Amino acid sequence: MSRPLTEQKVLRKLNIEDFRYLTKDKVITMASMLDKMDPEVAKKAIEQFPDFSNTAKEILNEYKNALNKGLESNRESVESYYDACKSIIEALQKQLEDEKLSFEERKYIIDEMLEVSKMMGEKDSENKKFIAIMEGLGLAAVGLVIAGLSSALGGNTNIETIDTENLT
Repeated sequence: MSRPLTEQKVLRKLNIEDFRYLTKDKVITMASMLDKMDPEVAKKAIEQFPDFSNTAKEILNEYKNALNKGLESNRESVESYYDACKSIIEALQKQLEDEKLSFEERKYIIDEMLEVSKMMGEKDSENKKFIAIMEGLGLAAVGLVIAGLSSALGGNTNIETIDTENLT
């Protein structure tokens, strides 16, 4: 196990003289180091920066707002894509109404409609992956702050796993 970070090392990593100079942009950096700090150093840092938890909450709220804006922009983009695809399918459907079309022409139009439908399905899968990644990033940020605060304040952040091989 590595030695806990001393006050001097933490201050040097944060590039500040004293924890009172801790800025909003360095709070998350400090939170990521809390579990590596000597517990007394972590408590001293939090005592000198009493607004630490409020600032961490504020940063998480800003992060949440940024994620929400990203998700909203993504939603608008996906809706625009779907609208374009639906327009293409509708145009192809109108072409199918022409009774003069040969079997080959009808087959080609139907194949094109199926291709557009397939593209919509792929876009849906891509969108779901994007949403899952965004949720994961949000959870990671929250987890980082909670774990850092918890370990600094003496909480147990060890996560135990169950040995599934011995369950049978």
